Amino acid sequence: MRTPSFGWPAGAAVALFALAAAPGAAQQTPAPTPVTAPAGPVRSPGNADWAANVNEARSKAGSESKLVYYEFDRPGCGDCRRMDALLYPAFDFEALLIGMVPVKVSLESPDGKELGEHYHITDTPSVLITSPEGRLVFLMQGFTTAADFYRHAHTDLDAYRKFALRVDGQDITHLSSEEAYKTGRELYARLDYQAAVPRLKRAATAPDATPALRESALEGLAAAELELGQLRQARDTIDQVIATTKDSAQLERAELLRAGIPLAQGNPAEALALYRKFEKDHPKSKYLDQVRSFIARLEAAEPRS
Repeated sequence: MRTPSFGWPAGAAVALFALAAAPGAAQQTPAPTPVTAPAGPVRSPGNADWAANVNEARSKAGSESKLVYYEFDRPGCGDCRRMDALLYPAFDFEALLIGMVPVKVSLESPDGKELGEHYHITDTPSVLITSPEGRLVFLMQGFTTAADFYRHAHTDLDAYRKFALRVDGQDITHLSSEEAYKTGRELYARLDYQAAVPRLKRAATAPDATPALRESALEGLAAAELELGQLRQARDTIDQVIATTKDSAQLERAELLRAGIPLAQGNPAEALALYRKFEKDHPKSKYLDQVRSFIARLEAAEPRS
């Protein structure tokens, strides 16, 4: 599980409390309605060439410079069958899958659980589209109508393709601090922490960086480093923010991110001490109820003497 995210989107950090909302589009599924499946020969769902498993889908997508289309279901999911009947076989669906490698995944399988944890997927049917490396392109949880699905999917795909063109053409060493920060933040939100790190470093060190932008970039950099398991770097980075920021809200977020690092290091006693210090130092914080909940859970887990 993950430590809480207080400032940056989509879950900054590793280990214990899952509070961040899922990225991407989330839709509520209405009550199922009877659907008659379309007639006609179907070689596979959507007449597409579906991969047999997640590893095959990623490998094929990587070698062919395509995206990965994940469709999540689970046993007994009536709305999954409803969605399938509405989406395929159909020309619109086949056209959507051009440039993608599709694969079906049970949310209850080992692959499904791992993907669900990483992308905060809790509902079925769900559709996830990523780059082969895992950069988030589109996420829909639940299903309403085919028209809504296509509208959201095409909007997000168009936005992603424009973003990818801009990012792929960047010379990071010459980016302005603002452009480096903007793209680094979006890469972070798309869960591509590896690509976010050099841009956030550039944003923090570029000659035109203001103190406020520098500290925001360092905050994001620490969150990305924590997600990547670079714990020493994350601690050193967030300590810079704590030492210099004059923004009280940013200081609170930085101290909370710092408190989460010992959890990832397997040191709950240090984390508990830092959360208790935060409770004492910030008695009017908007995060206080959550912090007290963390303290209670950590205290309950302490070894009995």
